[in-house]
Amino acid sequence: MFHWQSQNATSSTGGKGLTYINQQSLGKTILLFVRERNRDEYNNTMSYVFLGDGSFIESQGSKPMSIKWKLEEPIPPYLWKYSAKMAVG
Repeated sequence: MFHWQSQNATSSTGGKGLTYINQQSLGKTILLFVRERNRDEYNNTMSYVFLGDGSFIESQGSKPMSIKWKLEEPIPPYLWKYSAKMAVG
């Protein structure tokens, strides 16, 4: 599972929010990318890592939406330690 929060303007009742919620019935593919932080210790922009396809499980709230995605593949071990710090219960 992967917990993700949308941009502040994303509503669960329209536009992108409904696209996320109805992902499977619309035939949409969600590709998830993450990075540990924006910049490294030398102030260089850090690159994103592709986590794989995500399948919508559930959402809560609106503006922003909190969404749980099921990952097709496990999070790479080197990212797990950092992402576990941000885990929500």
